[in-house]
Formats: sequence, structure tokens, C-alpha cells
Amino acid sequence: MTEPVYRFLPPPVALAEVFAGIWSLQALGSGEAETIAPDGCCEIVLHRTTPPLEQTGSGWTRQPAAFLYGPMCRALVLRQKGEMDVVGLRLHPWAAGALGPVPGAWRNRAVPLAGILGAAAQALLDVARSCETLEACSDAAATILEPCLTVPPVQADVRDHIEALAGGKARSIDDLAARAGTSSRTIGRRFERACGLTAGEVIRIQRFGRARAAIKAGAALSDAAADAGYADQAHMTRDFRRLAGATPRPVRDSAVFDVFYAAPEK
Repeated sequence: MTEPVYRFLPPPVALAEVFAGIWSLQALGSGEAETIAPDGCCEIVLHRTTPPLEQTGSGWTRQPAAFLYGPMCRALVLRQKGEMDVVGLRLHPWAAGALGPVPGAWRNRAVPLAGILGAAAQALLDVARSCETLEACSDAAATILEPCLTVPPVQADVRDHIEALAGGKARSIDDLAARAGTSSRTIGRRFERACGLTAGEVIRIQRFGRARAAIKAGAALSDAAADAGYADQAHMTRDFRRLAGATPRPVRDSAVFDVFYAAPEK
């Protein structure tokens, strides 16, 4: 794909508890396979042009025009020939459960949005395709989505758990349980309800993200592994094969979806 044009905006106040922001991406696809690695966040995806092909098993399937990509714990491989023009709404990593009571049912797949939001799905797609600016799209999406959200009571607890992991205040499920004064089993149930991922998967994805960022910044592979919390470089390589579909070294090369992992514009 050619150099992408990417924008990211903070969410409207009405959506801030659930959504991290709204983004747009335009690029020209070469037809070659491109990989998106999990970062712990689900996305509502609204295609304004023909959707790309997604690798499913040994074949390729056209993505829906409007869908939720559920909690990911593996690499996603896409192929686009020609124009890609897409709007996305990124959920916080602790907020998938605000769209439904069993977010784990959406794991690792593109779920047609109509099955989750009903008629609001088409309204969102219409907004994405008709609004002239991302700001206007964001405001209109807030009006449509706010009535569809039901924040589960565990969301606040899981947000605290995930922020503790990201800030280095906890490194394991046992650490989280000790901080919360509860059992590891309770921590696990909270993560499943709020994220659709296990606590262990969230920890693995965060560790992978730290290593990926360090490698992108030029760190030696052994240093990136140690600083991210891997037992050794071989441990990191195994995680990269699973989560990025490749060994760590190719991460240094630029790729069209790198923009998804960059710090949002202020």
C-alpha cells in the first residue's frame, strides 16, 4: 500500500467512557497481504469503499461494510487492491462489554454490526459515508451510539487492573488479585465480562506491545525482550509469531497499519 493518510480524534464526551477515539484511514492497496497485530482494543469499522479481503483459514473472505472486530489475540491479515477508505471507532481495552454481555463470543472475527446494534449499524455506516469531516462524523456517531451502550459494573475495576498492568504496578494475575483483595478467579471473570479476553491474554498483548514499540524505536532484540518482561529472546519470538504472524526482526520495516500503534495526535 502507499503511504497512508491517518487521523485520530479523541472521543466525544458522551462516548469517552467506552471509546478511546475515532479514526480515519485512506491508502491505496497493492493487493499484498498486510498484518494487524492485536493491541487489546476492539474496533467498530465502517468501510466507505469496497472492504478488504481477510485471511480466514486457508482462504480469503470479504469483510462486511460495517462490523465490530472483536477481541483479538492473534494476527489479522488483510489484502486490499485499490482504494481503502475507512472510519473506525476504537474502544478502550476494558470496554468491549458495553456493547454486549458476552464479548468473548466476538473473539478474533469481524462481526456484522447489525447483529450487535440493529438499525443503528446502518445509521453509523451512512454517517461515515456522508460526513465531510471526521469531526462531523464523530459528533453524529455519538448521537447514534450513546443509547446503544450499557456499561457493565465490572468495567471500572477492569480499567484499574489494565492501567495497573500498563503502569508497571502489577505484572501478573496474582498481583492484580492482591491489589484488589480478591481471588484470581474473580479477576478472570471480570476480564472476560469487560474485555472478552482472559487476564493472561491481556498481559501477553501488553508485553508484546512494549517489545514491539522498543524494536520499532531501534532497540536490540535482546534488550527489547528483557525490558518488556520476557524470560528471554526466544520467548519473545514465540509471542511475535502468534500475535504478529512473524518473527520480531521484520517489525523494524514500515507497514501501512503502523499508524494504528502510534501515539494519537493531540
